[in-house]
Amino acid sequence: MQIKRIYFLIFGLFLTSAVIAQSSNQETKCEDNLVTTFAKYFYKSEVKIDTNKTNKSNKQSFTSKIYQSTIDNIISVGKTFLGIPYRWGGTRENGFDCSGFIKYIFDWFNIQLPRTSREMAHFGEYVSKNELQKGDLVFFSGRNASSGVIGHIGIVVEVTNEAIKLMHSSSSKGVHIEDLNTSEYLSRRYITARRLPIEDNKNNKN
Repeated sequence: MQIKRIYFLIFGLFLTSAVIAQSSNQETKCEDNLVTTFAKYFYKSEVKIDTNKTNKSNKQSFTSKIYQSTIDNIISVGKTFLGIPYRWGGTRENGFDCSGFIKYIFDWFNIQLPRTSREMAHFGEYVSKNELQKGDLVFFSGRNASSGVIGHIGIVVEVTNEAIKLMHSSSSKGVHIEDLNTSEYLSRRYITARRLPIEDNKNNKN
């Protein structure tokens, strides 16, 4: 009997040792899993790039460059007509009225605009006076400064801290460039401004 008890005792100790060893191994594996899990976040983290956002940004940048290039070309064409006299209803190089001049230089690039300044004011996005930039169309009242009715138009050709230069065809000077900030005539008649969606207006007749 004593020998059997000794055998059972030895066998029990053996089983206990095996359970402890197995438990120790499981704890080690558990710890390893935790280390591996946290390592994914703290040691192997990767910067994720939103490709949709990047592509959108690149497209906007590209579109902006095309827009600016088109505007620069429109203004360059307009400047070749500086000094052309004013002619009421004029839409050709022998004489322009204000809207005839603007429509003519945009037509060069197959950008179709309405005939009158009042109609042109319905196109594009509203732009506040302190946000004007090159290419924006600016609208004024006509001879009656207090009428509030659009009767004149010009295009912004340069914006600096000191000046907002417009190119337009006036009855007194024909096609010329004038500073909105220093011109009493223009500043008193200013009504609104628009920024045209150049690409949307191409090949569209209004």
